[in-house]
Amino acid sequence: MRHLPVCATRMSGKACMLPHLAIRRATAHPADYLAVAAFHRLTGETATPDDLLAFDRTCERSGAHSWRYLAQDHAGTTLGVAHFFPVTWRKEPGTYWIAARVRRDYERQGIGSALLAQMEADLGVLGARAMWLMVPEEQPEIMAALQRRGFREQMRSHPFTLEVAQAPSLQLEARLERLATHGLRVRTLADCRAEDPDWLERIYALHAAITREVPIPEKIFVTREEFAAFAVEAPDALLDAFFVVCAGTEYVGLSFMQRRAANPGTLYQELTGTLPAYRGLGLAHTLKELTIDYALRHGYQRIVTWVEDTNSGMVAINQRYAFVREAGLVLLERPVAPAVMLEPAQVQVAAR
Repeated sequence: MRHLPVCATRMSGKACMLPHLAIRRATAHPADYLAVAAFHRLTGETATPDDLLAFDRTCERSGAHSWRYLAQDHAGTTLGVAHFFPVTWRKEPGTYWIAARVRRDYERQGIGSALLAQMEADLGVLGARAMWLMVPEEQPEIMAALQRRGFREQMRSHPFTLEVAQAPSLQLEARLERLATHGLRVRTLADCRAEDPDWLERIYALHAAITREVPIPEKIFVTREEFAAFAVEAPDALLDAFFVVCAGTEYVGLSFMQRRAANPGTLYQELTGTLPAYRGLGLAHTLKELTIDYALRHGYQRIVTWVEDTNSGMVAINQRYAFVREAGLVLLERPVAPAVMLEPAQVQVAAR
C-alpha cells in the first residue's frame, strides 16, 4: 500500500479566481493540524493530527523540511491543502515530494495552481533541485495539466494482487535447499528476536540499506525506534511473516508482510530485497514463495504488493506467481525554478 501522498486535484491553469483566497504555511498550532486532518478526511484519508505532527517531527529531527499549506477563504474555511518534504532516499539531495488537494466544489478555480506556485517559490528559496509528485493513472486530465506545466513522467507504480487460491504450485522446499548450498538460510523475525541480542539493530540497518535502492519505498524511517514501532510493535505487524535471509550471522535479505484491520483476509507486502552481493541466487523467488506459503497456511485470501515498472525483474516474478496488475500511480518530475533575488534598488521599489 502506498503511504506517500498523491496529487489529486484538477487544475484550471488560470490565475486564482477567488479574490479572498489566502494561502499560508501551516503552523505547529493544533488548530492547523486539525484543519489539515479534517480536510484529508473529506477525501477518505484517515491520518489524524497526531499522525501528521509525528511525520513532520520525524523530518525535523533529520534536518529536513516538511512544510504544509492551507488555502482558506475569508471565513477561514479550508478549500485546499498542500505539502512537501524531501526525497531522502535519493543519493543526490534536492528533490522534494509535493502534493496538493482541493475541495471538489472548488476545483478548476486556480487553487491547485496557486498552491503549487507557492510551494515552488518556497522550494526555490530552499535551493531545491526538483519536484516529484504522483497522480493516479485513472485521472489523465490531471496528468495532462501537470505536463503542460513542465512535469515529465519518470515511472509508474502498480499494485499487484494475488488471489491466493490461484497461485501456482510452489517449490519452496527445493529452493530452500538450494540456498543452503550457498550458506544461506531463512529465519523469521520472531526467531531472530529470540536468538540474536542485536536483532533490531541488524534488521533496521538492512531495511535502511535496501530502502535506499527502491525508487518509491513504502515507508521511510529516520530512527531505529520508528522502524520498530511500525514493523515490530504495531498491531498490524506479523513477526512470523517477516522473513530474514541470513549468511552466517549477517542479515542479507528480507521480505515482510502486514495485515490491515479493515481487510482481514488480505496481506500487504511492505518490502522485499537483498544486498547486492547476494543477488542472482534465486532469493527473490524463494522469498515470494515464502510469503505465498504463509498466506496459504494461515487462511488469507489475497496478497497485495506494489512494484515500479522500472523493476522489470520483480514485475516478471509477480506475474510468474499469478499476481494481477491493477491501475496504479504515475510519478512526475519537474525542475524547480531557482529563486530570483531582488537587487537593492528593486527591493526599495517593491516596498513602496
